[in-house]
Amino acid sequence: MRTTAPGVLLVLIMAQPNLATGMMPYYRHTWELAPLLITVIFAAYLFALTPTLTFIGTPPARQAWWWRIGVGSVCGIGADIAMGLADSAGPACAARVLAGLSVGLVTGSLAGLILERNGEGGRTAMATATVLGSALGTIAAAWVAQYLPAPGVTVYAGHAVLLGGVALIVCTDRSPGHRTDAARTTRPKSNEPPIAGYLNGIAAWVSAGLVVALLPSYGAELLGTTELPLLALPVGLYLVSAWVVQRAVPPDTLPGEPILAQLTIIAGVAIAATVAIAPSLPLLLAGAVLAGCGQGIAYRTGLRIVSAATPPDQHARIAARYAAVAYLCAAVATIGFGVVATVATMRDAVIAAAVALLGVAAATTIVRTYTHTPQPETPTVTTA
Repeated sequence: MRTTAPGVLLVLIMAQPNLATGMMPYYRHTWELAPLLITVIFAAYLFALTPTLTFIGTPPARQAWWWRIGVGSVCGIGADIAMGLADSAGPACAARVLAGLSVGLVTGSLAGLILERNGEGGRTAMATATVLGSALGTIAAAWVAQYLPAPGVTVYAGHAVLLGGVALIVCTDRSPGHRTDAARTTRPKSNEPPIAGYLNGIAAWVSAGLVVALLPSYGAELLGTTELPLLALPVGLYLVSAWVVQRAVPPDTLPGEPILAQLTIIAGVAIAATVAIAPSLPLLLAGAVLAGCGQGIAYRTGLRIVSAATPPDQHARIAARYAAVAYLCAAVATIGFGVVATVATMRDAVIAAAVALLGVAAATTIVRTYTHTPQPETPTVTTA
């Protein structure tokens, strides 16, 4: 229980801001939202999350984990309550700010706790919990809102109860972990420059911003349906694919992994863009799956690059910084996509996203080509 509870809490924390994703077509219709307002609601979360991660979400020591986990969980419950009561874009943005505070406060501390209790495997466990929570939040919200009474209220009430219960379990068990492999295991070295890791994180979350904020509305517009579970399916498959690929493909096994991951994202976005020409749910799902596979590899690869050889007690700080950079860029890019979708069309926003991601991939290629971090040489022992 004590090894799984922090991961479960991270899943629930990450699920909260994604509950709105599964219901966004419902909100768009009920509140009469323009595409730009949809992206503003999405970005409000990221704009709150980024400074929280940067300034107060990075614990200096183990003792500082617990109040962050506790206060962050309370903010998550507050976001559930506020979103359940929201009736327009303004209150929804306030709820999203609380969600950003929640994720920002908790992420770094849970990263340290997961690594402490799970050893070196905690790196993959944290990335997996992040993506899995996003997927479950999106899919569950769509189904609950579609088939249970009081759309927009029931799902948040259930989540608040689960979040409170798991947070209580985690915060009442503060004894140090007994695993020693986190300290003994040779941590992975990397020849990649750290900036390549950050660029991978940016690509991963810029694509996530596009998919989460606009893809449900894009699908509703092109496919002519209002079924929330159907519209949430591409987003759910995108996130589930990102989770599955992290489990199925061992780290550092793909050639040119940082670039390959980004090109996979771009290919998926390009396939999704063709739906505007030939409306097809299978085509939209295929693009979402392919982009999700690239997102999962890109996020994990970036995290491994920036945290290579980092001791466990510094992992929370590095993870928080990595996430802050990725989220801030995703927030700015997503609002940009919203502007394009409002002034032009949803299709143009998807094309703009593909162009932006191509720019990130080009920057990564240049950095990897002209910046090389040499591995330390093993000294040769000679005998007389």
